[in-house]
Amino acid sequence: MTHPGGSPRQLWTRRRFLATSAGAAGALLLPACFSNRDPAAPDALRVLNWPDYIDADGDDGSPGTVQRFTDATNVPVTYTEEYEGNEQAFADVFEPTLGSGQPTEFDLVVPTYWAVARLLDRGWLEPIPIERVPNHVNVDPAFLGMPWDRGARFHMPWQIGITGIAYNPALTGGPINAVADLLQPALRGRVGMVAEMRETLGLLMLTQGADPSRATEAAADAALDRLETLRRDGQVARFTGNEFVDALKTGEFAACLAWSGDIVQLQAERPDIRFVIPVEGGIRWFDSMIIPKGAANAEAAADWMNFVYEPANAARITAAVQYISPVLGVREELARAGGEAAALANNPILFPDDATRRRLYFWAGLDSDAEDRLQERFSAITG
Repeated sequence: MTHPGGSPRQLWTRRRFLATSAGAAGALLLPACFSNRDPAAPDALRVLNWPDYIDADGDDGSPGTVQRFTDATNVPVTYTEEYEGNEQAFADVFEPTLGSGQPTEFDLVVPTYWAVARLLDRGWLEPIPIERVPNHVNVDPAFLGMPWDRGARFHMPWQIGITGIAYNPALTGGPINAVADLLQPALRGRVGMVAEMRETLGLLMLTQGADPSRATEAAADAALDRLETLRRDGQVARFTGNEFVDALKTGEFAACLAWSGDIVQLQAERPDIRFVIPVEGGIRWFDSMIIPKGAANAEAAADWMNFVYEPANAARITAAVQYISPVLGVREELARAGGEAAALANNPILFPDDATRRRLYFWAGLDSDAEDRLQERFSAITG
C-alpha cells in the first residue's frame, strides 16, 4: 500500500511488539533507550507512539503528518516511536515518574484504552484543553460514552482495530465463520492465536456465552481452561504478534486470530486471504492520545490533537496505517482523494456498518489486580 506521501509502508504495525512485551516485560527498559535521543528543543512537542503508526514523509519529499504539523503551527516535534507495550510502559515510564509525582519526558502518549482508564483512575492524566481543540466535535460518538471518561475529556482515540479471524480458504477447505470453526480436528496444529490476553480470551469467552465487555474472573478463568486444553492438545500451533502475517503467507497457519489493519494491508498482496468477524462477535480495541500529568507542553499536545482530527489529515494517517479512524469525515476524504484511497473508503473492515458494530465488544469489567493475575496465567500458557 502506498500512502498519500508516496512512500510504501512496510507491513508492520504498532501491534508487532505486543507478543514480546507481554512475555518479556522489562527486558527492554524504555528510559534507557530514550536516554540516547537528542534532547528536545524547550518548546518542542514530545510525542511517544507505537512504531509505524503514522504516515511518514514521502520518498518524493512530500511531508508526513509530523512535518506538516510543524509547518502549520511552527511547533517542532520530537516524535518517538518506542512505545512497545502497555504493561512495559507502566513499569518503565509511568510508574517511576508519575507514580512519584514527577512528569514524564513526554507531552503526548498513545496507550491502549484499558491502560488509559488505569492512568486516569490513578490521577495521572491532564484534562485536554478542549478550547484548543475545536475538532473535538469530530470524535466518533461511540467513543464519547466510555464509562471511565464520558465526553472524552482526558483522551482522544488515535486508531481502532478489530480482532477477528483471518484464513486461507485453499487451506481450510472452505469458509471459516466462527471461532468454533478454528477448533475442528482438521485444523489441528495449523491455527494461530494472538498473544494479547484480552483479545484471545475475549473471543473464547464469546464461544462460551460470556460477554467480555462485562468480564468476570470466573468467565475469564473458564476461557483460560479452554485455552490450556487447546495448547496442550496441539490445536493451537503458537501465539503471535502480527507474525501471523508471515504464517498466513507461508501456509504455516491455515487460519488464525488476526488484527484487521494487518490483514487489510496483506490483502493488497494476497487477496485470497480472508478476514471475518466471527459469528460469536469480534473484539474491538483502540489506542488513545493522552496528556500525562505535569506535561510541559500540554497546549501543543492539544494543538496536535486538533490537527490530526482535521478529517483531511486523519485520512492521510488512515491511508498509511489502514486501521479504523475515530475521526468523523475520514471516509468522505478518502473517497474524494480517488485511486487507492477511494478503494479504502469502500473497505468494510475499515468502515464496518452498524450491524457489524453491534457485534463488536470491548474488554472491560475487571480491576487491575484481577487482570494482572489473569495475565500471569495467560503468559504461562502461551509462553
